[in-house]
Amino acid sequence: MEPMDTPSNDPTDERAARQEWRHAHDRTSDLQAAGNPTDPTMVPPVATADAEPAGTQAAPPAASTATPAAAQPTERIAKSMTEHPAHVPNPSDLVLAIRGLRVAFSGNEILHGVDIDAPRGAVVALVGPSGCGKTTLLRSINRLTELAPTASINGEIQLDGQNVYDRGTDLNLLRRRIGMVFQQPNPFPMTIFDNVAFAMREQAKTRPSRSSLMPAVQDVLQRAGLWDEVKDNLDRNALSLSGGQQQRLCIARTLAANPEVILMDEPCSALDPRSTARIEELIIQLAGSLTVVIVTHNLAQAKRIGDYAAYLLNGDVIEQGLARKVFEDPDQQSTRDFVSGMFG
Repeated sequence: MEPMDTPSNDPTDERAARQEWRHAHDRTSDLQAAGNPTDPTMVPPVATADAEPAGTQAAPPAASTATPAAAQPTERIAKSMTEHPAHVPNPSDLVLAIRGLRVAFSGNEILHGVDIDAPRGAVVALVGPSGCGKTTLLRSINRLTELAPTASINGEIQLDGQNVYDRGTDLNLLRRRIGMVFQQPNPFPMTIFDNVAFAMREQAKTRPSRSSLMPAVQDVLQRAGLWDEVKDNLDRNALSLSGGQQQRLCIARTLAANPEVILMDEPCSALDPRSTARIEELIIQLAGSLTVVIVTHNLAQAKRIGDYAAYLLNGDVIEQGLARKVFEDPDQQSTRDFVSGMFG
């Protein structure tokens, strides 16, 4: 892999990254995922002739040529594509194709050569016990993981066939194309209107007027299911909203950048059941128009909203495919044990 670009100096990116890191990075869980023998769910690695010696870091892959074959579905998910959700026009059309992703912190490998597919327009649920690498995987997709000084990353994450870790990748553009909603709502300390209009103003060549932005702001707030609740108070400070409203505002702010993919890191974990239901309804409504990759500890939620699912354990993808197949008739015993509640 070519050396990574210097992270963006944009203060908004830095603020979001700091908040995300505080909420998502659990050092103890990461060490368990790296193979801490005290982890009760640890599955011993199977020795193979091609296995790397312990403590050896994977060699950086060659620069991506983005060949069509590289973005083809993995064998496991291809087998389940005969019956796919109606809102996914072509399940072999992958907006995201993760290939051989390895992530380590201070030499402790968290993800061990992960392959995951995200068909265009689908909702992909990432599930697994705490410390299995779900959040690390999610943050690696739009290159937030590399903000950690001790992180090392190898492998490819292809967005429309192009490796996001290629030299010269515009990080601001990447994070507009792949938006992120964090575990805890993080609205900017400004008005509701300005939160949503922020991305629109940043992308405009000249500063647009409030009146010219109003139709777009209204549209995004309606898509996020928040317009009727705030339309008469758009100049209200966003921090005064309830937790569920703040999270929907953050989704609206992400939608304002017109992303192709939205990453969600347990977006409902801090919300009450009513707010959770509204977020789930919103995700279902967004499916088809864009791709959602969501990390959740709530298996019932993953079943309700997921089109596809990937089960991770100790930094490996154990099983992936259609969500109903993974949750109702999994192929692997480990998956059956997890979805039946035997551990996790």
